[in-house]
Order: sequence, then structure tokens, then C-alpha cells
Amino acid sequence: MLGTVLLVEDDEGFRRGLRRFLSQLGFEVFEAENCAAARSCLGRSETPSLVLSDVSLPDGLGFEVLEEVQRRNEPPPVIIMAGEERIDYAIRALQMGASDFLCKPFPFEALEDAIRRQLDFDAEEAAPRACSLRPEPANEDAVLQWRDHFVPEMLGRHPEVLRVLRIMERVADTDCTTLVTGESGTGKELVARALHRASSRASKPFVTINCAAIPENLLESELFGHVRGAFTGAIQNRIGRFTAADGGTIFLDEIGELPLALQAKLLRVLQDKEVTPVGDVRSHRVDVRVIAATNRELEHMVEEHRFRQDLMYRLNVIPITLPALRERRSDVPLLIASFMERFNRKKLQGEVRISEEAIQTLVAYPWPGNVRELENTIERLVVLKGKGTIELGDLDLRLRKEAAPALSSFDSPQLPEEGLDLRDAVERFENALIMQALERSGWNKNRAALILRMNRTTLVEKLKKKNFSDRALA
Repeated sequence: MLGTVLLVEDDEGFRRGLRRFLSQLGFEVFEAENCAAARSCLGRSETPSLVLSDVSLPDGLGFEVLEEVQRRNEPPPVIIMAGEERIDYAIRALQMGASDFLCKPFPFEALEDAIRRQLDFDAEEAAPRACSLRPEPANEDAVLQWRDHFVPEMLGRHPEVLRVLRIMERVADTDCTTLVTGESGTGKELVARALHRASSRASKPFVTINCAAIPENLLESELFGHVRGAFTGAIQNRIGRFTAADGGTIFLDEIGELPLALQAKLLRVLQDKEVTPVGDVRSHRVDVRVIAATNRELEHMVEEHRFRQDLMYRLNVIPITLPALRERRSDVPLLIASFMERFNRKKLQGEVRISEEAIQTLVAYPWPGNVRELENTIERLVVLKGKGTIELGDLDLRLRKEAAPALSSFDSPQLPEEGLDLRDAVERFENALIMQALERSGWNKNRAALILRMNRTTLVEKLKKKNFSDRALA
């Protein structure tokens, strides 16, 4: 026997087929038709090797099963199943700590591949052996290998970067509409290009359009095309970006700037997969995957009636949120090294280096322009220095002044004249960081542990010892 699988699925026929297939692989299968039955099964048996759960259950959602599993000291991997209309739930499950998801209907071979990604087993072995979890570094190495192949420009090993990469890997070869959000300069177009490059549409066109860069009166024509005579200056038929992207991917950048009148037309295109050129009465079908991006808060725009709620839901099937650079400061030295190497290669003579003091100042700076601002800053420093070492004095005064508060508060705490209780100070400092990690992760202990670079079990034990709130312990 390879191990045990808890199968949570309300469709009896589908559950029967899954049970038969898992048994043929060599697993012992425990079945549950709803959340309550899954909790009962988890309560009366040892931790299974794997949990396979539908996301939509009669008495709740698969998130409840996922949360119950994560309360275990050594939680097993969880694979979520979801129909295409509920793939947003699957992505939410990934963000909550699920290991993988499968889009229904799927061939059983896809299920076997998903299990192999999470568990180390050989279904053809003659001698049975226990099913064992792959160590986390192997999973991290796998996602970094995917990154190196499809998006090597997306540098970093911060947990938030790995989270984004895992979602990208899972959804790249789907047709699901994706909404990439994040501040300016975080790499939204980079993500869109990588999703296209890693998909079966890679040989087809990747078409971009910046919704904020084109005048409103021309934007509809740019998107959908026009026929001759549709307006003054339309001297011939012209195809739009959607038609140009047929078979491939269209990237709608700055989607929050799309005028309300065009939002309704875009919604119709997403629903019907058809476009109607300006001035034409005939529609034609297009096969296009849509990836949109914005640095705006679409939810706030919906509340202010500046963005259609139905369009937001249609775009937000797969949400990917990119972290700001100040939220992953540990990646800044790696980015600096990469940019330094690149700009040094462009120089005809002399190599420019950078001092540790200058690096620490750049790490402490908040980078409102994110990676793009850091890249431009390094290029400017390398060009102006010419040769030698970039020292603290070579940095702009603005960089040094805005980095100073972060350096003084984190790296160089001030000892009060009257002294202090060191143990108490360290305890308060640790508590503050744990609380920030919990708040940043939406009180998800798996993600909080990743942010703090500790095991989830260690974090849970700390929360118990520190008598944190009931919410933190839940």
C-alpha cells in the first residue's frame, strides 16, 4: 500500500471512478461526500498521505476541509478540484495553502501527474512502500526551474515571489481570464508574457494594448477594428487588437482606465467570444486568452461606479497580485547584483562594483517605483561611476534620507539611557513581526510562516506560548 487518500467529492459516480483509479495506483481510499463527513474522517483516523477535495460541496466549500487539514502538525498536501466556472475558488485555495488544483473534467492521467508532483511514489513497484512527502526544497526548486525556463527576468526567492510563480505555473496553460494587479513597476507585463510563453498558445500572437495611452475616441477602434467609412478618416477596413491576437493572447494593460461605455462592449466580447468592428453590423468569432492588468483598486472603483462589477468578476477569474519591492526587501541584493552585471557588460571598459554600505541603504529605501525604479537607479549609478566602487556618498541624497529611518529603526535600535530588559525587548520585537506577518497573509498561518521563513509548526507553537488572540490560533 502506497499510502492513504482522503477523497472528498459529492458526485457519487465521479467519486466511485476516482476511488477505483486511486486504488489501482495502490492507495487506500477514505471517502467523504461533504465537509462534515471529511471532518469526521480526519478526526477518527491518522493523517492521510494526500487529500483530494472538490471545492463545491453540499454543506460548504473545500476551504473548510483545507483549513481542517492545515491544523495538523504535519499537514499533507491538498489537491483541489473545481469546474471551470469555479476556478477562482481553486486559485483562492492555492493562496490558502493548497498544493495543486485540477480543472474538471480532467483525465485520470492528469490526476496521477498531480499526485506525483506532491508525493514520491512508484505505482509499478512490486514491493509496497510507504508514501512520503516530497521535501519543500524540491517543490521550491521545481518552481524556480519553471521560472528560469519561462520568465528568468523575474528574480527573487522571497515567499511572495514563489507564491506568484506557483500560481503562474498552474494556470499558464489554461484559457482562464487572468487579472494581474500590483503597483507600477512590479512587473505585470512580465507576468503576462510569461503566461503566454508557457502556454499552448506560445506560437500564436501576443498582443498588448495600453488602455490609458490611447485617446478614448480611438480606443474602441483599436480594440475591435473598424470598417471603411465608420468615421472621418476611416479610409479602409482595419482589424483590431482582438482579431490580431486570434489564437493567441491579448494583454489589456491599465484596464482600470477603460471608459465605462467600452467596459460594456468588452464584457460582451468576453462572454460571447465575438467582436464587432466599429461601423459594422456583423460579428466574428475570436479565440483569444485575455490577461488584464491594473495598479488601481477595482473594488473601490466599483463602489464609486467607475468600473462595472460584472466586468471585474469576469476579468478576475485568476487573480495574481504582485508584491511591492518594499515587501520583499530580501530580494533587493539579488536584483542589484543582476542589474550590476547587466550594465557592466554594456560598458566598453572598467568594472563598477558596489559597497556593502550602499547595498544596505538601497535595501532600506522604500522603492515607490518598485523594480523598475531600482533598475533605472543601478543603471544611472553604473554609468555615472564609470569605474571603481559605488559608495554611500554616490547615492542620491533622496535615497539616503528616505532609507535612514528604516535603517535606524531596524538595524540600529537605540538603547535608552536607563537601560532595558533585553529579553522583553526581543519578545516585543518578535511579537510585532509575527503580527505583521499574520495581517499581511490574511491570518493564514501557512503563508505567515513562509513570510517569516519558519516552519508552520514552529509558528503555531510560538502563537500558543505567546497567548495570541483566538483568531491567530484558529
